[in-house]
Amino acid sequence: MNRELEEILKAYDAAKQASGPDEKQFLALYESKLEDLLQRHPHLSRAALETAIRGAYDRWLKAQNKPSSIPPKA
Repeated sequence: MNRELEEILKAYDAAKQASGPDEKQFLALYESKLEDLLQRHPHLSRAALETAIRGAYDRWLKAQNKPSSIPPKA
């Protein structure tokens, strides 16, 4: 996976999971990464990028929860 994509997915995950006093900090980090991407890729709209991130996030979560294919040791 692209390092940049993984970083924004982790920031999105942290912002989504955060609550309490840390919530604003994680949301600001995600927004910062989002703005950086939009500046480097001006042809992208914010809505399209956020939609792509949510789709990639769903796939990333499924990959994180996949059980190992290696059998356990006896």
